[in-house]
Amino acid sequence: MEAERTATGRAAWGAGGVALIVLGGVLIWIIQARAAGLPEDHSLMAGLVVRSVNFVFLGGGAWCLVRARKQRA
Repeated sequence: MEAERTATGRAAWGAGGVALIVLGGVLIWIIQARAAGLPEDHSLMAGLVVRSVNFVFLGGGAWCLVRARKQRA
């Protein structure tokens, strides 16, 4: 049987989740600001990068936050 998750472990998962979400938001903001001055073909590639950042950072951050709240049985 698995032990119950400690408060320190839950706090670490929560802090990691928030950090991923904030970092993802900052990267999206930077990429979109720089994509405005790019040629159209590079701008389309930057759009794909923004979607990838959304998936990885925001999705990963949300997963960490859910894991931080989850109690082990």
